[in-house]
Amino acid sequence: MIDDTSFPKQGRHSVGVQRQYCGALGKKANCQAAPSVHYVSPHGHYPLDLRLYLPAPWLSDPRRLDQAGVPPAERRARTKPQIALELLDRVRGEGLPGWAVVTDAGYGASPEFRDGVAQRGLGYLAGVSGDFVAFAEAPTWVPPGAAGRGRPATRHRLAPGSPPPVALRELAKQVRLRKVTWREGTKGKLSARFAWLRVWPGQGWQEGACAGTGPVWLLIEEQADGKLKFAFSNLPPGTGCKRAVRLWKSRWPVEQGYQQLKEELGLDHFEGRSRRGFHHHAAMTILADGFLLFERIRAE
Repeated sequence: MIDDTSFPKQGRHSVGVQRQYCGALGKKANCQAAPSVHYVSPHGHYPLDLRLYLPAPWLSDPRRLDQAGVPPAERRARTKPQIALELLDRVRGEGLPGWAVVTDAGYGASPEFRDGVAQRGLGYLAGVSGDFVAFAEAPTWVPPGAAGRGRPATRHRLAPGSPPPVALRELAKQVRLRKVTWREGTKGKLSARFAWLRVWPGQGWQEGACAGTGPVWLLIEEQADGKLKFAFSNLPPGTGCKRAVRLWKSRWPVEQGYQQLKEELGLDHFEGRSRRGFHHHAAMTILADGFLLFERIRAE
């Protein structure tokens, strides 16, 4: 599971602090943000690693970087999805087994992130927003070349007569959603309405950027309040809807894990300003979480 967590902060001296979206408050605020990777299996879940995100104003201020003790190797511009892929490589490099990555639209919106996961031989189920566009049928493209008079075309173009892509929220109105139950909760069975269909991503279609892109799965979820959620997936063509839903809904332990790390182990109690201090504090809380996990297993 790939996600990030945030830490509301005042002032401007704590490493990485910046006015940005703060998930802990549900709005833009002065905070630190850290992408993280968690391990989830039928037997349990565990936070593996996290790394502080440095916004652009920090990277352009060598004095602040020096004061916060940011080493030269960490002073390169990286998006949160790029940090997440590096974290994924690090934990997989230690031999941890795994076959799929699940994440929300904060990461799934990046085609580079989705492609990076696929290039590592992993499946993904990655959230995207409803304003994303996709083709419901395989599009036909006209390759670059001469286009009559004038300058030759340098980009693929959608062929005349090929249906244009539609926004995912509009596509959801055209498909049938059915009820799927994914697990038994404390108050009964947990269920919602879903659709699981093949689409062709249409990001950048007007410039031909998605020409030649193969089909992916689209998961549409309609929650009890009518809110729609969407996710792209490269799971194999024969994958059933119920399996995809159960994988999608396996994200809940991450929020539970953050809650325990913060409320019981003090992840958000760090009051220092340095990068080294921040990551040392985070490592200690993750180790404490692991100790408690082993103690629970031992007591069973």
